Parts: sequence; structure tokens; C-alpha cells
Amino acid sequence: MSYVTLARVEEISPGQTRMVQVGSCLILLVNDLGEFYALQGLCGHQNLPLTGSKVWQGVLDCPWHHFQYDLRTGENLYPKRIYPLNALPKLREQISSLRTYPVQIVDGKVQVRVPESCELG
Repeated sequence: MSYVTLARVEEISPGQTRMVQVGSCLILLVNDLGEFYALQGLCGHQNLPLTGSKVWQGVLDCPWHHFQYDLRTGENLYPKRIYPLNALPKLREQISSLRTYPVQIVDGKVQVRVPESCELG
């Protein structure tokens, strides 16, 4: 794995996201109050693109069905923490975490550690 520059810091304002294609992977860059995160670009619910997601207080809200994820870990927060999933097996099957990628800021550039599986396509 290696770090790849995917954007400049000033290109993604706080509260905004940007979708980037890296080889075979869609990666969503997120600026939450000046902290940058990189997550898989497709929602864990129905694999729809997370372009246009809302960001607030460490949470990413999918624009399609409002599934919500922790920006730091990719863990599903909603509906996982709200509904009794043991009683709703169909819903439980639709919940998965988002893959996260390490991010570093170097000389004003947002760099993401991309796995080889993405680079190879």
C-alpha cells in the first residue's frame, strides 16, 4: 500500500465531501471541521454512491436512505443502534460498515493510503 495524493486541502471545504476514483475503488474524501477522512464511496446498505452525503459531528449521512456511519471507523450508526436487529433479520442483512483508509496531510495535499487491490483495478 502507498499514499496517493487525491486532492488539495482547500478543494474540500469543511462539511463537504468529494468522490474520487482510484483504480477500481471509489473513495469518498470527507472534511469534517478540518479533519479529513477517506471511506469507501459506496453505501454499505445498497452499494449506491455516497456523493452528496451530509456530514455533521463525525457522522456521514447517506443521501439515499439516510443510513449513517461513523467517519473514524466506518461503523454503521443508523439504523444499527436504533432498531432491534435481532427482531429484524432483513434489516440486519443490509447493514455493513464502510471501509476506511488512512489519511495524511502533506504540504496542503490530502493523501490516502490506498490498498494494492484498488491500484491494480
